[in-house]
Amino acid sequence: MKVGKCPICGGDTKEDIVEVQEIIEGEAYIISGVNAEVCVQCGERMYSLGEMRRIEKVREKIKNRMIEPMEVRRIAVVSL
Repeated sequence: MKVGKCPICGGDTKEDIVEVQEIIEGEAYIISGVNAEVCVQCGERMYSLGEMRRIEKVREKIKNRMIEPMEVRRIAVVSL
């Protein structure tokens, strides 16, 4: 996928590998190794249809307890 320009701010984009943060059934998860095109100006992320399908498959595996975390991180939660 090569968008080139951000649909939000018009900035240039670059291909990158990112982490996607998800809350699934009340628990926080980070899905790593996700391919995205990221705006260098505003940080907006765009994912190909294939990558979105990969993310959804991981979500389903998490929900069905078919996947084990490769790492556990401590996450701080704050309120305004």
